[in-house]
Amino acid sequence: MKKKSILVITLTFCFVLILVVIFILLQKTPPALNSSPNIVLIIMDTVRQDHCSCYGYGRRTTPVLEELVKSSIVYHKAYSPAGWTSPAHASLFTGLYPIAHGISQENWVLHDESVTIAEILSTRGYETIGIVENPVLAVPNNFDQGFQNYYETWKVKEENPNINKAFLTFQKFLSSRNQEKSFFTFINFIEPHTPYNSSGQFYATFLSDRSIKLEHNMWVEHFLGKLKFSEKEIRHLFELYDAEILYTDYLVGQIIEALKEHDLWKETVFIVTSDHGENISDHDMMDHVFSIHESIIKIPLIIHYPKLFFPGTKDNDPALLLDIFPTILHLCGIDKDYFTSHGVDLLENNRAERKIYAEYYYPKQAVSCFPDEEKNNIRLERFKRRIKVVVDGRFKLIWGSDGVHELYDLEKDSKEDINLINDENFKKQEQVLMEELEKFVKNYHINRAKSPGDSLKKMDPKTLKALRALGYIK
Repeated sequence: MKKKSILVITLTFCFVLILVVIFILLQKTPPALNSSPNIVLIIMDTVRQDHCSCYGYGRRTTPVLEELVKSSIVYHKAYSPAGWTSPAHASLFTGLYPIAHGISQENWVLHDESVTIAEILSTRGYETIGIVENPVLAVPNNFDQGFQNYYETWKVKEENPNINKAFLTFQKFLSSRNQEKSFFTFINFIEPHTPYNSSGQFYATFLSDRSIKLEHNMWVEHFLGKLKFSEKEIRHLFELYDAEILYTDYLVGQIIEALKEHDLWKETVFIVTSDHGENISDHDMMDHVFSIHESIIKIPLIIHYPKLFFPGTKDNDPALLLDIFPTILHLCGIDKDYFTSHGVDLLENNRAERKIYAEYYYPKQAVSCFPDEEKNNIRLERFKRRIKVVVDGRFKLIWGSDGVHELYDLEKDSKEDINLINDENFKKQEQVLMEELEKFVKNYHINRAKSPGDSLKKMDPKTLKALRALGYIK
């Protein structure tokens, strides 16, 4: 009798232990899906992470995202691998670092041999649609590669000035789509980009001094030393910028509501992120040129799909924009290992020790925006260089091709105010990070044999006008 009792207790204990192990494994390993979900991927152009209230920012700039993160996973160490639109989007679409895909300020055109997420999904039966507000992503630059339908909103006829054209285009797509197919929709919202005057009904939300009429960051004049913003003007620009983020957040909310109205929300992977941030006096910089500080490359990243990403999760491991490529392939049941990618599948728990790399090549586009007589101005010489970044744990190295480097301890100095590069106590960290950058270049660099040529010559008048309005060209 005593032996039976011991046996029963032992078996019960083993059974409970097995249940506990299964429970733990289920928490770490999401269930697999048999169907192909819809994918909606949104870029909030020029949004820096530290100005999103869903990440703790003081002003309530992202109330929609605040609600969304309750049922989503939010990545707190999310980075862009580039400091401006073209290379960041190329990395998003291809899963490659800029050093491999070749897009930079020196080259705006995505190479034909690049394999994009839209191409892959299109061949797997997905309906693919791109809706872009940023003219840098225009068709002559080949960013439409793989999209069955690609809408450049600056060319879309305005039907109602009170309805955003990108959102209206998405609404029409949902009403006319092939209901037999899953869909992949990419949307670029440009609003937070300078000039800071496109926030519509939200324009005055955060304004403290309406007598200030400044709406443009005047970055060309700033770098030439022709003007210096007062503290009130800087505050004003931030207030306008935050209103732009609030409006973009509102547009994201409209997209969500449209998906719910069409009963598509539960079967849609919904991803919200940014391509890069913005400097407004940070490091004595304006706009998103000449810099890859945290204000430029640290971005929001939120994924909503409770079936695979546990709701309300705060992920503190390093994540990169190019991780979205293999993650989407996994979500859609496609063998991600078949395609070259430098990203890490965000459904896998192996990112804790990874390093972050980011790049900013010779600023050909930025320099071209200066008046001809000022292009050799001595004030600009220190910016005519290439920059690379590596973040390894708490330390960040900014390498400059001119020999001017920066080293920061992000744990103690998140705003990068104290450059440690000349501190003898940190020479070891500097050496280790320099070696990591050498490995990065060796491992990922790809020589591109052909030159894509000057895509500006192929641009139509409407696209050139849109590029000028945003300060991309003179």
